Amino acid sequence: MVHHRPSIFLAGLFALATLARADAPAAARYCEVAMELSIDGRRIAAPSAIVEFGKEAEITIGDEAAHAWRFRILADEPTVVRRASVIPVSVGLYEVAEGREYLRASPDVKLAPGQRADVETIFPDGDGRSAHIAMVANPRSDAEIEALRADAGED
Repeated sequence: MVHHRPSIFLAGLFALATLARADAPAAARYCEVAMELSIDGRRIAAPSAIVEFGKEAEITIGDEAAHAWRFRILADEPTVVRRASVIPVSVGLYEVAEGREYLRASPDVKLAPGQRADVETIFPDGDGRSAHIAMVANPRSDAEIEALRADAGED
């Protein structure tokens, strides 16, 4: 005769589920966004930024008093679209000339982690220059961010 002990079996399953959840990696709070900017076929800049999900990061390349390019990047937490994981990213591309900012492009894209996305645009307001912005986004853990900061000599 076989005796079933459902309460012990269920307790064992609960313990395994609890252990599995404790071993699961923590959700990434950051995203590394790497970009390349080309204007009229000429490469201008290739910045990258560490962006905390839901917070804006800014990179300025060049001399703001004379001429520079400013990138404002906002990345939201990864989500699933049609069974694929994507990272929603918004980029504001500004040209800075003589201390004044001019918005040149503002693409909103959903990037598959580690996959390159290419955006082609023509600058508005009669400017007429064509721009190519390539982007790659990868989630980063707190430990990866700490290691990057240590390598860069930041405290």
